[in-house]
Amino acid sequence: MPLTALVRNLGKMTAVGLVKPFSAAANLVIRKLGDEALLTRARIHPLAVLVAQKVYAQGRGEKGGLTWQPVPKIIDALDAAFYATFKNVEPMCPDKSGVPLALDVSGLMGCSNIAGSCLTAREASAAMALVTAATERECHIMAFADRFMPLNISPRMRLDGVIKAVSSLPFMGTDCALPMIHAREEELTVSAFITYTDSETWAGNVHPAQALRQYRDEFVGAAKAVVVGMTSNGFTLADPNDRGMLDVAGFDTSVPAVISDFVRTA
Repeated sequence: MPLTALVRNLGKMTAVGLVKPFSAAANLVIRKLGDEALLTRARIHPLAVLVAQKVYAQGRGEKGGLTWQPVPKIIDALDAAFYATFKNVEPMCPDKSGVPLALDVSGLMGCSNIAGSCLTAREASAAMALVTAATERECHIMAFADRFMPLNISPRMRLDGVIKAVSSLPFMGTDCALPMIHAREEELTVSAFITYTDSETWAGNVHPAQALRQYRDEFVGAAKAVVVGMTSNGFTLADPNDRGMLDVAGFDTSVPAVISDFVRTA
């Protein structure tokens, strides 16, 4: 069975009794998940592994009535595979230009799950921050809500440590123009601004599209901006006439590839 299909069907294989403690099938699954060469050939994205781990660990599917008793060693193997698959992610900007990643850390990010997923917006954005830190040559990760501050996220950190770091910040409202304003004030060379938010955006006096135009006028004329509304409420922040801006409504395992393709395209 291909690795992606194997990961997708772990719950069902456990429910029917094929995968259970001490079974040959469980040992085979664990060996496959620990095979870095196999993980590389499968080109599976870390986020897909993380979602699979969360679903498997909760012992029930997101849809339907299927339930199972998770095998702890398989949960651990999925956790290790999440970090091992970082090498499968190609950098958005292979040159020396920077990628500032802005994480909305307002309270609502941790309150609601992404549609069709067991992940909260905070968990998914923290995971993407960790993946970005591990894959981009130049990466500047910031936290924002009604103000802006740096996040000391290292690729050597564990995901639970990143989630704890972003959960402990005392922020209130959300101003999605702050990444561009900060880059302009600090005179940073930026190829693309990537923002993850829950879309409850109201703070600030400058619209993100206007803030991007001001940054382009003074620094990088071709700078792009992607705003991911992880729990979209019908928002729109991009200027529809600006080919360098992209709104992403909602979030799933296909979104990282969409963002990368957009950033790399001239």
